[in-house]
Amino acid sequence: MAYFDQSYLLERRNLRQRFAKLLQTPFDDRQQALANEVVRLRAMSDADLAARGIARENILFHVFGARRQA
Repeated sequence: MAYFDQSYLLERRNLRQRFAKLLQTPFDDRQQALANEVVRLRAMSDADLAARGIARENILFHVFGARRQA
């Protein structure tokens, strides 16, 4: 019986993804990096966030560099 590794297909980009990457600007890269940081911080526990000095409700203010008025 033959075995076919499907992971190769999951890693390949389709034509639409390759075209979008071609047109991607530095602003798109920055937006993606910010979105990834928000996702990473939201996945952390409250204790991990507290160790970094961030409250869960202030994640967006932290990532986007805004100061929250107390």
